[in-house]
Amino acid sequence: MEQSSKKPGQGKATALDDPRLLKVANKAKGQGNRHKARELILQALYQSDISGDDIENAVEQLCNDNLGSRADMVYFKRVALGIWSRLEEVDQWIAKSSTNWSTERIATIDRNILRQGVYELLAEPDLPARVVINEAIELSKRYGGKGSRSFVNGVMDSLASQIRT
Repeated sequence: MEQSSKKPGQGKATALDDPRLLKVANKAKGQGNRHKARELILQALYQSDISGDDIENAVEQLCNDNLGSRADMVYFKRVALGIWSRLEEVDQWIAKSSTNWSTERIATIDRNILRQGVYELLAEPDLPARVVINEAIELSKRYGGKGSRSFVNGVMDSLASQIRT
């Protein structure tokens, strides 16, 4: 292992100082929680959606703010950036399934919960659809408004049957 770039007196170097070991260190500490990663993904998507700024800035900021957190940061980065790179495709899926609602009319938080769920259905085939739907519902219960849970559940159920045929 390479020597730490920390100077004497700056504190003890940890595995988290080496990005290649971040995932291993998280697992060793019982961390790497995907639910926490999904909360961060939602924050990054929401921030980028509201500000119109590129998601890379939000991801970088949230990575810095959450270094050593319980979130699976590798999953967070991969999915957040993946959603943004396929945003047009993901939004088309949402528009197909949310009858009488354009993606612009959907509440910002609900739209981003759906984006996350659709992307996981499309790009994470090892995740069971039921897990993806349940995670979306949990996020909507915690962060969404009145009626968010039912709306997200209905759209995600419909999309899961269309995407995972």
